Amino acid sequence: MNPVRILISILVGLMLVLPQSADAKRGQMGGKMGGGAASKTNPMRPDASRDIQEKAGLFNTGLKPVYPATAKCLEVKSLFGDTTRYDGSSRVEWANSGYHNGFDISADEGTPIVAIAAGEVVHKFTGGRLVGHQIILRHAPADTGLPVWIFTKYKHFDELPALEVGARVEMGQVLGPSGNTGTVGGHFGAWGYPHLHMSVYVNDTGEYRSIRRSAIPKDVRFLDPFAVYLKGPPKPFDNHAVKALSDDAKVVRIPYKRTDGKVVPQGTKLVWPFMCAPR
Repeated sequence: MNPVRILISILVGLMLVLPQSADAKRGQMGGKMGGGAASKTNPMRPDASRDIQEKAGLFNTGLKPVYPATAKCLEVKSLFGDTTRYDGSSRVEWANSGYHNGFDISADEGTPIVAIAAGEVVHKFTGGRLVGHQIILRHAPADTGLPVWIFTKYKHFDELPALEVGARVEMGQVLGPSGNTGTVGGHFGAWGYPHLHMSVYVNDTGEYRSIRRSAIPKDVRFLDPFAVYLKGPPKPFDNHAVKALSDDAKVVRIPYKRTDGKVVPQGTKLVWPFMCAPR
């Protein structure tokens, strides 16, 4: 065959193959559940529409934490559904339309982050901006005493936790040290912002799909992290129902593990993601 025709054939072949390869890569990243993460119908995607995310519960619920008087606990500095950071600056519009999909607790680098409940490690990942080192746990109703399955995501560890996917953790078990990974550059500059970002997702079955960047629960809904600590009745696990609660019912008292190992209140299945020092 003429060398020119051979070259043209190769180039045409590459033009046909490359788009298919890119699509295949997106399919692998997205998984197979409900269109996967590649589908903008997945509310966990940062670029999902505001309508989709609001239907899934991404908005400020109005829950009001009450921290213990007898212990010193690190407090939330940016609430779930906030459109501002801990310092009052506006969040970026390209991620979740500017709404906070978890809450932020400022913490010095190296501060131990603990599991809020017993559960299973279902994902770990190291990403770039807004991610850093992260780990995701899945908690069955038996682990939490809640009537639903919850998934807790912890981000910005100083180093990726050594726990392997499939490992069991206990309530209050140290997952790893707090850090500033995923926060250096941009708004926070060269120093970053050492803190824990924790997100909570919920579904009724515990089913999920793993992709490279995350674990995607089936029929996923957002949950304000404070809602897992609500006392009932009623005990709503849908942010639309949480938002509709009376002001009195929106008061949330924080259960915790002390730095000396004592759990308060005794018998709780859920604790704060940082240990609290007795006063």
